[in-house]
Amino acid sequence: MKRLLCLLLTLMLLPLPALAEEEEELLAAAELDVILKDNRTELDQTALRDNSDSTGYEPKSASSYIFSTEISGEQPLYQVFLRMNSLPASAEIQVKNAKDKYVTVATVTSPGPEFVLSSSEPITGSIRLVIRFEKAVPLHLKECRLFGQGGLPASLHQWRRNERADVLLMTDALTDADPTALKTWSDAGASVAIAALTAPSGEILAQTDALWEAGLRLAPLYGDFRAMEGDAAQKLKTWKEKPVLKTLTEWTRCFQPLLLLSGSEVTQTLLPTVCENAYNYNYETESAAEYGLWIVPDSCHVTDDVTGHIAALAPRSYDALRAWCAEDFASAQHGDPATIPYPADRLSDGYLAEGEFVHEDPDNGLWAYLSPTVQVEIIRYEQPEFPRVWFETDVKFKPETEKFQQVLYANASFEGQQIYPETLAQTSGMVLAINGDYYPYRLDRKQAAGNILRNYKPLYDYSDKNKRNFPNLDTLALLDDGTLQVYAGNEITASQLAERGNVHDALSFGPYLVRNGEMRIYDGSSWDTPEPRCAIGMIGAGHYRILTVEGRMPKGGARGLNVNDLSKLMYSQGVSDGFNLDGGSTMVLIFMGRKLNLTGKDTSIGKPRNQHELFGVGTSTLTHTDMLKSK
Repeated sequence: MKRLLCLLLTLMLLPLPALAEEEEELLAAAELDVILKDNRTELDQTALRDNSDSTGYEPKSASSYIFSTEISGEQPLYQVFLRMNSLPASAEIQVKNAKDKYVTVATVTSPGPEFVLSSSEPITGSIRLVIRFEKAVPLHLKECRLFGQGGLPASLHQWRRNERADVLLMTDALTDADPTALKTWSDAGASVAIAALTAPSGEILAQTDALWEAGLRLAPLYGDFRAMEGDAAQKLKTWKEKPVLKTLTEWTRCFQPLLLLSGSEVTQTLLPTVCENAYNYNYETESAAEYGLWIVPDSCHVTDDVTGHIAALAPRSYDALRAWCAEDFASAQHGDPATIPYPADRLSDGYLAEGEFVHEDPDNGLWAYLSPTVQVEIIRYEQPEFPRVWFETDVKFKPETEKFQQVLYANASFEGQQIYPETLAQTSGMVLAINGDYYPYRLDRKQAAGNILRNYKPLYDYSDKNKRNFPNLDTLALLDDGTLQVYAGNEITASQLAERGNVHDALSFGPYLVRNGEMRIYDGSSWDTPEPRCAIGMIGAGHYRILTVEGRMPKGGARGLNVNDLSKLMYSQGVSDGFNLDGGSTMVLIFMGRKLNLTGKDTSIGKPRNQHELFGVGTSTLTHTDMLKSK
């Protein structure tokens, strides 16, 4: 590993045993009395548990170290605390399985000099602790303590990782930071993190202990640049500006600070560029995919009034990022929705007390529908300079009477039965209909279907076998209360969703675009290709936003969007969660029985592929029936 950037911790969450009177505090974990061995040599257990850095274990230099022990079933292992005056590349717990092979059950990458390895499942039997370094280095192991389930002693420094920081100080070395200033900032109520371009040497623990005493609880980050003297120009000439910018940008994306501080001439020089890079997904897309994009609200140098800046910190918000996402699409031409002649007796919540209202204006790209339970407004947008064409559909419905759900062809499960989507929509009298995940396409090609649940019944569970790169088979769950939830494919199964009893449909395609209010970015060629797209997002219960993006058009027509631009467009809509459905020739947007979007590259109208289902909301006797009359 050449980069020691954000400390990536793969930990499973510890269970939180509930105490009496509804208290959610951790019971104290029992410390396990076991014998650790380095090959056949028994380690001095007292020296590894005495909270003293003057004792410990220092074997000969190596690139990896393995310590073994036996864990009884009466006292299973859950956590290991390690403290060392060394910087390992990784550490892990391995357990011997039934095939007499060691498998990893907990791991941490670039953990720093002290850390906790943890598992949510009990560990018993023959285990190994494996500590690896970039190259052969001496291990100065000061503490190695094994615990059961529960809270660890407060005397142990339990650094938190992969958390957002209020204040991030970026500097050349840890020794550049003034512990007194750090304590002042943390005492002001800010969560403070520090990241140094050079890794500490010598008494590493003394430096990190000083940070702990200053009130820092977020694990410091280290770069892999060689420590050197000189001014900013000399250092950047040696270190090279490009890798330094990359490192600083990754740190900024990782911590997403409200206040970004520079603690050296190097970081101060590069700070403006770093702040711009942090929200540009085309810059180091890999780290953007790992940590997300971020617009830093404030930045300054440590010589400024940092305490004043901290006092002025606003609550964490992604509004600036949403606004930036909208800028890319602000030049689009579209009809004015204020010209839609909505009824004067429309209720305060936007619904009608009775009856229906339908407005269709394809010339100006405006469509609308109102009833006592459903509201639909569709606006067509065009950016000729790209060129781009898309539809934004705002959908509201009353979850107590309506669902955004599947409409199935002939009310039968898919067995090679397909129909033209407009015909299906008109047959069912659907007010609004879009395509779903078209999972039969994958089944026909003997590929993994993903999580498929229809009408509360799980049909297929996620599997990694026979899985293509795209789609990645993330999961969209539609709930009875009008909300939707998105998941990584391997995070849950359709069977587990069905057990909840409130998920009426689950679709598999992806990737998800927004989750819990945070936009997701992807890297790789599969995500960077402009295509026709269909996506759905949630603003609130019973309030969705649907994007239908045309593409593959001939003669300079719309090209479509890549996945990251689709994420930006969806995020600009203000959704909390968003999901990419099937696009291409599957994609349809049907209003009152008529398809609004162009599909396909061979004709000016374009034909979508026949499908066995649609998803949508609302039924009406006012839907068009021309497809039925022509049969």
